[in-house]
Parts: sequence; C-alpha cells; structure tokens
Amino acid sequence: MIAYDLKCGNNHVFEGWFDNLEAFEDQKEKGLVSCPVCDDARIERLPSTFAIRSAASSPKSSLPVTDAQDPRNQMEWFGKQVANYIEKNFDDVGCNFAQEALKIHYGAAEPRNIRGSSSDEEEKVLRKEGIKFLKFPVPAPPDRDDA
Repeated sequence: MIAYDLKCGNNHVFEGWFDNLEAFEDQKEKGLVSCPVCDDARIERLPSTFAIRSAASSPKSSLPVTDAQDPRNQMEWFGKQVANYIEKNFDDVGCNFAQEALKIHYGAAEPRNIRGSSSDEEEKVLRKEGIKFLKFPVPAPPDRDDA
C-alpha cells in the first residue's frame, strides 16, 4: 500500500491509501475517490514532502541558529517529528529489513509498517522485486545536557 496526499476542488487536503499509482488513477477515473469533508470528486494528488529534496551541494552554515522561524530550525523540528513517528509506528526489524519486506510483499508475513537497515545489495534485490521503500536518515538523539 502507498499513501498519497490528496486535495479536492474545495482545497480540503486529506490522505488516501492505494495499492499503487495505477490503482489511484483507476479509482479516480471511476469517481470512487472523494473528499471525506465535502464529498467532492475533483481530486488531485499533491507532491509528497518526502519526495522533495534540497540540492546535494547546499552549503552548510556553521553559524548558530537561534530564531525559531528560521527554516533550518523548522526542518530540524520536522525531521525529528518524522523520526519520532516512524519509531512509534513502525516495527523495528533491524538488519532483517530486506527479508521482512520480501515476506510482506509475497504474503508470507502480515502487512505492517517496518523499519530497519539493509545493504546496498539487499536494496537492489528489493528494487528488482518491485518493492518500494524510503531511506530516511534518523537524527542523532539529543545530548543529555539538551534534554
């Protein structure tokens, strides 16, 4: 399953879960996707925030950031929120990520959200099998002095 951020013609934003993009497009075309707020069927898919990357060559500032409105602080906060959500809502399968993902993909294990680590070779196998996954760098835990 894949979750898409969706928006209706009345600008209500909501999430929809589909087997894949083709299933979303098919259901949308048949008028089976509608807004849970106003029942509008004029639905469009929004770009996912997880798919937006900054330039790899962006310079890193060594200046201290103290303003809460600074985009660097906001991105750090957002990254920590996402990492916290993943930690609480995904089963940690450790270094068995690829094996568990394959089991889920082929129905040998119950579908669930998983997190863990995998090697470059394991990731090649997952891609070859058509398994989509997201690599997310987990922020370092805060220093004890900061807590």
